[in-house]
Order: sequence, then C-alpha cells, then structure tokens
Amino acid sequence: MKISPEQNGALHLYFRLLAEAMNDAGYDLQHVIEQKTVSVPWTERMVKEILFRELMKVMTGKESTTQLTSHEITRIYEVMNRHIAEVCGLSVPFPSEDEL
Repeated sequence: MKISPEQNGALHLYFRLLAEAMNDAGYDLQHVIEQKTVSVPWTERMVKEILFRELMKVMTGKESTTQLTSHEITRIYEVMNRHIAEVCGLSVPFPSEDEL
C-alpha cells in the first residue's frame, strides 16, 4: 500500500526540519557527504534529493517517494537519521500527526 497524503506531508516536513537543524548547527552539504566543493546550506529539496532519495533507491529500488510504503519510509528514516547522528550529532524525530 502506498503512503497517504498525510504521510507524504510528514516526510516533507521531516526534510525541512532536518535541513533547518543541520543549517542551525553549522553543518553544510560538504560536511555531511564529504564534498570538497563550495559550502552550500541545506534546503528541504536537498535533503530529499541528496540524502533520502539516494538511500531510497539503494534500499528499495524505487524512484519516487509516492511509491513507498510506511514501513519503507521508517527503514530509510532510521538509516538516514543514524548517519546524520554519527556525522553531525543531530537527531531529528520524524513528525507526528499533530505536527502536520
């Protein structure tokens, strides 16, 4: 079963919250993925495309977040959250229904 519009909203809210948390903590793109280029602040879209979507493709073989199940989103979030915690010392909880 594909994700609901509410789950998709929570996913995008998480992208925005993580981007804000990494920027507030001073972690730019080059720090998280070890790029040796220009320092670029995070955006919601960058979190989705560079972090989440790449993990999604590797872990599920799917190309679109709309194809994901709730269980797949949880698994991808856990891997991504663990990596960000290890690299940046940040952990952003996945949004609840109340936050939507």
